[in-house]
Amino acid sequence: MRPTESPDELLVVAAILGNLEAFEELVVRYRPAVVRLARTIVGVDYAEDVAQDSLLLAFKALPGIEEPGKFGAWLSAITRHRAVRFSKSETTNMTRRVALDEALIEKIEALARPIAEKERDEAMIVALDSLPADYAMPLRLRFLDEMPLERIAAF
Repeated sequence: MRPTESPDELLVVAAILGNLEAFEELVVRYRPAVVRLARTIVGVDYAEDVAQDSLLLAFKALPGIEEPGKFGAWLSAITRHRAVRFSKSETTNMTRRVALDEALIEKIEALARPIAEKERDEAMIVALDSLPADYAMPLRLRFLDEMPLERIAAF
């Protein structure tokens, strides 16, 4: 969280009390993560639809949130549920997963050498595309979307 940002908990409470700008700020913070999570489950073609559906559902369900401080995790659960429900079968997703250590060992050389920024971004995208979606998503959020680690962890 940046020093000038309000904590998620305050924004959630404000949104519950009717402050639409507070919910909009939460959407701005978490939308990239929601889209990426949806993309890992349903693919690129339907990720935006699932993300939109998840955010709308979260807005409607916001008064029922039990722990406003855990908004990121709550939104992540909603997104995952909506995406899995939307996808054809959960079994298809399970067959694409491999051990994280195995995937990182294969890509360690590409991750370790310094390169120019544009070349770095292109190389990073190629490397991330080769990882299973579940492992690539937090790395994309951190290095491509520059999301703070605390927010990624919460999500």
